[in-house]
Amino acid sequence: MATAKAYWLILFSAIVTTMACENNVQEVTALTRKVQEIEEGKNIKGLFSRSGNLAAYLTAPRMQRVKGDTPYVDFPQTIHVDFYDNNRQLQNVVTAKFARYYEGLNKVFLKDSVVVYNMVGDTLLCQTLWWHQADEMFFTEDSVYIRSLTRNLRGTGFRAKSDFSRYTIDNVAGPVQLPAEGADSTMPTTNSAKPAALNTKPTVIAPQ
Repeated sequence: MATAKAYWLILFSAIVTTMACENNVQEVTALTRKVQEIEEGKNIKGLFSRSGNLAAYLTAPRMQRVKGDTPYVDFPQTIHVDFYDNNRQLQNVVTAKFARYYEGLNKVFLKDSVVVYNMVGDTLLCQTLWWHQADEMFFTEDSVYIRSLTRNLRGTGFRAKSDFSRYTIDNVAGPVQLPAEGADSTMPTTNSAKPAALNTKPTVIAPQ
């Protein structure tokens, strides 16, 4: 009888220990798992301000806000952003098939068929593009294609102010119009051109 009791005691202790271990594993897993709260919305309209003035107006058919260590907002079904100057005049328009807004960083990442165009006829096409709200800058390390009324450019590495008034291409892969002697080096002319592969410095261009 004593032996039987000892056997059942050992067996019961083993079961309890196993259950405790399983519970501990589940508790640890639950504690270490990053829980993400997701808020969803449709037909989104948002405003970005600059010193109390309207800086940008965003519209998107769908939004997903993900809370966590680095909260962000996804726009998975296209995005459209209008940028304005201090006089509330439309400066340029940005569209993309996907965007992610990092709320704490004030940065927007755009990808897939990104298009930026301004009111004077310049258009930027690329696959990825960042917008830094605090600095009011666009930038990307990827390939870009720019077309305007007077020129077409290709290259990699791009930076520009949000108003698109002047932009820099790090590595140009197409013809670049060179300024005439004595002219502003940032203002291209229509009288001469030279293969950009011969240029070793970033090309800074002011749209015409």
